[in-house]
Amino acid sequence: MKKKNLLCLFMSLLSLGVFTGCNDDEKGSNGEELLGEISGTYLGTLNVSLDGFPFDPMEQQIYISQDDKTTAKLELKDFNILIGEAVVEVGDIVISNVKLEGNLSSVTLAETKAEINHPALGKLDVTASGVVVNGKADLKIVVYAATLKQNIDVTFSGDKINSEVKDNALAVAAWYERKAFTVTGTGGEIVDTYPSDGLMVTYKGYNKIAISSVPFSFPPKAVYFTVESADVVEKADGIYIMPVEKTFDYGKDYKNVKLKLSGKLANGELVLNVDISTADYARSYVFTGSPKQTGATINKMTLTSDVILVQPEIATISSNKADVVFYVKAGTADDKLKSLVPTFEIAKGAAISLDGKEYVAGTPVDFSKSPIFKVKSESGKLTYTYTVSKKEWVDYEFKHNMDAWETRNATSTGDDAYQQYQEPANGWATSNEGIKYMKVMSFMNVYPQDGPYVVTPSDDAKSGKAARIETVHTTGKDMGFVSVPVVTSGTVFNGAFITDVMNTLNSTKFGYPCTKKPVAFKGAYKYTAGKDYYFCPDPKKAHDATIDKTKTDAPAMNAVLYEVDSYTFDVLTGMDLLTSDKIVAIASVDGKAQASYTDFNVSFTFRENKTFDSSKKYKLAIVCSSSKDGDKFSGAPGSVLFVDNLEVTF
Repeated sequence: MKKKNLLCLFMSLLSLGVFTGCNDDEKGSNGEELLGEISGTYLGTLNVSLDGFPFDPMEQQIYISQDDKTTAKLELKDFNILIGEAVVEVGDIVISNVKLEGNLSSVTLAETKAEINHPALGKLDVTASGVVVNGKADLKIVVYAATLKQNIDVTFSGDKINSEVKDNALAVAAWYERKAFTVTGTGGEIVDTYPSDGLMVTYKGYNKIAISSVPFSFPPKAVYFTVESADVVEKADGIYIMPVEKTFDYGKDYKNVKLKLSGKLANGELVLNVDISTADYARSYVFTGSPKQTGATINKMTLTSDVILVQPEIATISSNKADVVFYVKAGTADDKLKSLVPTFEIAKGAAISLDGKEYVAGTPVDFSKSPIFKVKSESGKLTYTYTVSKKEWVDYEFKHNMDAWETRNATSTGDDAYQQYQEPANGWATSNEGIKYMKVMSFMNVYPQDGPYVVTPSDDAKSGKAARIETVHTTGKDMGFVSVPVVTSGTVFNGAFITDVMNTLNSTKFGYPCTKKPVAFKGAYKYTAGKDYYFCPDPKKAHDATIDKTKTDAPAMNAVLYEVDSYTFDVLTGMDLLTSDKIVAIASVDGKAQASYTDFNVSFTFRENKTFDSSKKYKLAIVCSSSKDGDKFSGAPGSVLFVDNLEVTF
């Protein structure tokens, strides 16, 4: 096995495990004092060898902190290894429950054994130990991989550089505006044009930063370079960017460009030392910059008024834009919203404007319209636009007797009449919109224009009308950009259907705000399973499904309560309705073939350690489908589910 491959293998083993100490408890008279003495950040050299065969040493930080009152925790944060041009991302390595012995000048970290259960290589036995003598740490970790039948030895030797364990990369990451720039060197004309305005330092991980692509003046033209990762270390006189060396090619003009970089942030200024050289030219640069923050977000917005029921909710930024929505009492007149005073929490250093002018805190704003705020970062490199709008709060009734229906696409006539379909009224939706999309693509033999819609009103009801929900056979076609399923199940639900061509399961937006604790889900149904059940082994390949004679279709009828941060922008979809960790409680009907209407009334079952908390936000979804595994594109064409008088009780 080659040396690089062995090291990559070792690092991948570590990245999938967390070291957890398993020593028996033992008493120590001064364990708390010892812990206080050795806690902090250590900078030194990490050596790795495989059965005595050494690899290149690497500079690394290690952290010792309090685990409990008298035991320590060792950590390597966001551990990355550079092998040639390849970065091996290891992640966090944590060794817990390390006992301490000795005195304040010489502390022994007692041998700590651990086990890692690796999914590919099985059990890995780990032994860790070390000493800290007068602020210098010497640590050893031995990993025995049974499948390799070899020991992997890791040693670390380094000095304590401070008594804190903190992420200094957060303080360094910023846009640095050019303040001073000097260039010296040999070969060609000496110029200092680039970087003309500054450079960007980004957060890479715990005590690690990166430098985004930036041009530096170099004959006969500028050379762009990036630094993928560099350690940062806090010392008494500032935060240091530890030296980085790399060789790279830049375009066709520069081959084997050598780069050396280091830096220091102190007294609010970054001084970056950069050396760039080729066979013909060499330059040394000193860049001095002042930090300018790059954030341009509104983190929180508040409106004070007795008509506001839900404070502004902020969407995720997309294309440098975001919507902001607040909820008011039903029937609120516009004049109640014309002079509201907003308060903002925005990104550090950023400035906020309205209608092209700086917004002055305390100034009333007309929210009866949709004001547009812009936030510009301190660096001036980024601007986000926020459009604020209102919605009237609706106390949703989580029930439907299926008697009221509405026609969608009612304006479609003549050759487009096939796009018309019906859905339950009052905030309910179906998967008919997906079928309509397939009909539009009928020229590609996806689904015939005269094919049935999967959800229709029916007079065959428990009372009044019912929803008839059917699973249909669709083409099963791989169209490259989208996979048309062999089986498409019908679904009726409270929520909205917004077509997502690239991910059809994401089209169903389930549920509405719920402010009361649900008790039970009730209604009536009958069901007939289709003849041939098609099983799709990989939902990402919905076009690939075959008949499985061992399976029989069944319906799905669920009511799901889930927690949200935002009523407006948080929603479960067909991708995660029954699997999301946001789920608080579910009422699920164990449906089966029923020739006549059968009543059901099932209680909500709350997930472990989950309760209803009136101070939190929730949504409640009622979802009924003609095929239980329709979200996995499995089911039997011809399966038909009738549902009527659906209701959640509180």
